[in-house]
Amino acid sequence: MEGNIIVYRQPSSSKSRQLSRALNGYIDKSNHGKYTYERDGLLDKIPHRKLIKGVFIIKNKHLKKFEDLLKKYQAEYHI
Repeated sequence: MEGNIIVYRQPSSSKSRQLSRALNGYIDKSNHGKYTYERDGLLDKIPHRKLIKGVFIIKNKHLKKFEDLLKKYQAEYHI
């Protein structure tokens, strides 16, 4: 796969969970667990390779979406 390597970290623990949910998605439960909903994250929608924690290879055409998400959650990153 050709693309860009993105390395990021989230120094703030409160924003770390939010960023993780935005990237990976999560399962939402309502009515005391009676209903469950799968919320997709950005990585469910774009092709990627995860090398290690906080390191991804992303195709050039999806780089802007990924970078915008990292900026939104004020993560430190390098491309």
